[in-house]
Parts: sequence; structure tokens; C-alpha cells
Amino acid sequence: MKTLITAPEYYDNDAVALFKTLGEVTARKCTEKELLKIIPEYDILAIRVETKVTKAVIDAGKKLKIIATATTGTDHVDINYAKQKSIEVISLQGANTIATAEHALGMLLAVIRKIHAAHQSLISGKWNRAEFMGTQLHGKKLGIIGFGRIGKEIAVRAQAFGMKILAYDPYLTDDVFTQNHAKKMQINELLQEADVVTLHVFLTDETRGFINKRAFEIMKKNAILINCSRGEVINDNDLIEALEKKEIAGACLDVFAEEPLPEQNILVQYAKMHDNLLLTPHIAGSTYEAMHEAGIFVAQKTKEILKQ
Repeated sequence: MKTLITAPEYYDNDAVALFKTLGEVTARKCTEKELLKIIPEYDILAIRVETKVTKAVIDAGKKLKIIATATTGTDHVDINYAKQKSIEVISLQGANTIATAEHALGMLLAVIRKIHAAHQSLISGKWNRAEFMGTQLHGKKLGIIGFGRIGKEIAVRAQAFGMKILAYDPYLTDDVFTQNHAKKMQINELLQEADVVTLHVFLTDETRGFINKRAFEIMKKNAILINCSRGEVINDNDLIEALEKKEIAGACLDVFAEEPLPEQNILVQYAKMHDNLLLTPHIAGSTYEAMHEAGIFVAQKTKEILKQ
């Protein structure tokens, strides 16, 4: 049994050791062209979002039995085609939940307290305290769209700040909201009431472009938008227009429709000139602890499946 790990920086020694109990392990970054060339040798492919597993890759992987992605989302893998080829796809079930929840709130604090802008101002030799008057979280309403594992973890932490929790998730029963001290709402009601809106949904036909011009028109003018789910959930052009027209106060994005995000992208260009758009390179789930748990989880699941 041979395993190819295309994201070696995200699979630590413990995870690699588990894969080695199944046989030979190769850990190397690959371009799509390189992957197509070498994948025929391997039975197991362990990846992160940077590796796109297309039909072409699956067809080339004549021996592939398992695709293990140390991520919650799986839109970088053609899952339906993999199933047609009888290839098992393994993804995470909560290993990076806390890391993502902490990052979302960290980005929020950075924007509402203007931390990154104040830092740049200070190290440039200035001391403009009045310029960086911020907003506090206590008493504000946090609207969580997608009340799964990450949404619930954010709710717990936001409540510690004294925030009131609003949540939208049409696939959950009422008792889930009650148990987590959240007010269940319809999407338009949530957008109208929330001071902060945070997105934690999978990318589907239903959620693609979910936050668009109409949503921004509904939101409060002082609202902050956070996205640590998938970039395609937001219409980027509509977001920039909303920021320029001051229909919302700011946004924090960790995920993008195109990754890596090119410098000429409209989001980057806007962020260079304004302090109310904070961008990070898809790192919400990237902590040492989360990466360790993620690697161990998919390696263990791979072993379990192969023993069946």
C-alpha cells in the first residue's frame, strides 16, 4: 500500500507514522501536472485544499482506494466521480473547529478595534489615539449562518463577550438552538438584526453567491461580515460595492473564490486602500493543534476503512 501526501506541512510526524503502518509514504508538494504523472503509483492520496482532485486526477489514479482530505469542506474533490470509481473520500469531522472559531472572532476584533491599522500607524512613527476609536462587542447581536460545529463554538465564545446570538440553519431542529442559547431566525430577519454576520456553511448550489447585493441591502449599515467557510458563498463584486457605498461597515475574509488570491483581485486592491476589509490566506483552521488532530483523524479513518 502506497500513500502520497501532497501537503506535507499539514501532516505532522505522528500522522505520517500512522500512514506508514499501511506501507510506503511519499510526502511532496505537486502541481496538477506532476500529480497526474505520479498518481498511478498510489493507493491513498492525502491532501489539503491546495490539491484539486479532478476527474482527470481520479482517472489517472488507477490504484486509488482512498482520498483523505484534512479539511471540513470537500469542494476541491470531485466526490461524485470518486464514488462512481468506488474511491472512498474522507474529510474532517470537527478537528479544526476550535481553531476556526477563534480565528473568526480574532478577525472581528481586529477590524472593530482597528488593530492592524493602529499597528501600522504606530510603527510609522505616529500616535493618533483618537483616529482608532473602536466598537465593543458587549451587547451586540451576532448572526451565525450555519449552526453546525463551528457555529456553535463561535456562539460559546461570543457569549463570553456578552453578545446575543442569532442563528440560521434550516436543517436543524428547534431544540438545537435552545440548547445553545441562540435565537432561531429566518435568514432575512437575521440579516436585518445582526451587528455581525458570520458564515459557516458548506459550498453547495444553494449557498453559492448566497451573500449578494440583496443581502447587503438588508444588513445594518454598521454590520461586519465574516467568512471562514468558502469564498464562493459571497459575491465579491457586490461586497466591494456594499463597502464603497457604506451599506455595511466592514468585512473579514479568510476564504476566496480563487486561491491563492492574486494581487490584482478587487478584494486585495480595496484592502490596500481601506482599513475595513481584513484578508487572511485561508488560515482559520491552521493551528499546530488543529493540524495535528486533523492529520491523525484522517490517517486513523484511512486505517479503519482499509481494515473493513
